[in-house]
Amino acid sequence: GTHYTITPITVGTLTIERPQFVWGQGWGTTVECPVLMFYVEGGGRRIMVDTGCSDPDQATKYHKPFVRRPEEEPTRALAAAGVNPADIDTVMVTHLHWDHCYNQELFTNARFLVQRLELQYAAAPHSIFANVYEAPTTGMTPAYSRTKFEVVDGDVELAGGLTLVFAPGHAPGMQCPLVNTAEGAYYIAGDNAPLYENLEGNKFGRPI
Repeated sequence: GTHYTITPITVGTLTIERPQFVWGQGWGTTVECPVLMFYVEGGGRRIMVDTGCSDPDQATKYHKPFVRRPEEEPTRALAAAGVNPADIDTVMVTHLHWDHCYNQELFTNARFLVQRLELQYAAAPHSIFANVYEAPTTGMTPAYSRTKFEVVDGDVELAGGLTLVFAPGHAPGMQCPLVNTAEGAYYIAGDNAPLYENLEGNKFGRPI
C-alpha cells in the first residue's frame, strides 16, 4: 500500500494551564504548547491536517498567551518545510477550535473536510465552549466563516493507507487521521491526547 510521510510544522507556542491537559492536576503550573499543522504527503496526495491559529495579538487578547517567532509565521513555516499552500489538495480539519482553523485561506486549491457534527456544534456551542470556538454567539466571526467545507459523517477512507477516524472527545465532532508510513501506522490524535501523561495514566494508576 501507499506509504505517507508526516511533517509537523510549528506556527507558534501557547501557554496553557496544566489542568486543562491533565484534568484536575498541576494547579498553578503551565505547559508550553506548540501550535502544529501536519503535512501528509504520499501517493500523489498533499494533505494538511489543521491550519494553525490567529496572530499573537488576537490570540493573547481573546484566549491564551501566544508567541510566534518570525520563522513560525504560517507562510514562512510552510515554505521552510517545502510546502506550497497552492499544492495542497485536501485539508483535514480535526475540529473547529480557534487554534486549529485559522489560515485556511492560504490553501486556495484544497477541499476542506470537517465532521458534520462539529460544524453544527461550532455554530452554537454550550456557553462555556463558545470562546474557544470564537462562536457567533460571542459576537466574534469564526476564522473559517468563508471556507467552503465538505461535511463528512463518521469514518472516511480518503485513500489507501489514509483514513479519517471519527473520534469525539476533545470536541464533539473531532476527527483524527490514521496514516500508513514506512515505519508503521501513525494516528494523529491531536488534542484528544496532548501529553504522554494522557496515555500513560495519572499518579493514582488510573487511566485519564
